[in-house]
Amino acid sequence: MVKVASIKNIIKDLTPRQQKTMRGHAKHHTLKHMRTMARLMSGAGGKRKRTFGQAHRIAMRSGRWMVLQHQQL
Repeated sequence: MVKVASIKNIIKDLTPRQQKTMRGHAKHHTLKHMRTMARLMSGAGGKRKRTFGQAHRIAMRSGRWMVLQHQQL
């Protein structure tokens, strides 16, 4: 659903292996999903880095992810 070129800046902080995987993954998911995954995998904001699988599960329930973050505070 997302053009691979449009996630170029989103995935720049990831490892080369993660970037390759995310490019293939982008064909099946929205830009919001890809942004969420990249943010989780890179550990943006000082948070712990997540694996691809962990980030994907969280991004699939992205509305719920916000609730979980508030519960951890």
